[in-house]
Amino acid sequence: MLLAPFDIKFMPQKVVKGQVIADFLAANPCPINEELPDDLSDHGDRLVERKSWELYFDGAARNRGAGVGIVFVMPSGGLVPYSLSLLKLSSNNMAEYEAIIMGVELAIEMCVGQLKVFSDSHLIIQQINGRYEVRNAKLLPLYQGTKNLMA
Repeated sequence: MLLAPFDIKFMPQKVVKGQVIADFLAANPCPINEELPDDLSDHGDRLVERKSWELYFDGAARNRGAGVGIVFVMPSGGLVPYSLSLLKLSSNNMAEYEAIIMGVELAIEMCVGQLKVFSDSHLIIQQINGRYEVRNAKLLPLYQGTKNLMA
């Protein structure tokens, strides 16, 4: 009401990067008591190991911390979604790094041998691949932690 005399119109943002993953996680929450499928065992047919797992991640900053969305695509085509809230304040890029760190840590815990990583963050992917230099001092420890985990 106070802004009505100034003829200001609110236009919502049309496209939000990573919104597809956020919508998927919101529509398909993972129950707390759900366990990993039995088909991830070490015995049986080894054909599953010929394909790699895929990790899709996204992070988003907000007023009270940050949110992280992670989706694993198993070689068999099954999905393993995770959504987490981070309590500390961070930037969007810091949240993206937190998302990939958590995703790689989960992959290590699940004994994933080969992992293809996908993100909507061009900056993070290029920095991890060594094509861009990390200049932000706050991102440098997260970058180094990611590289250590990936090794």
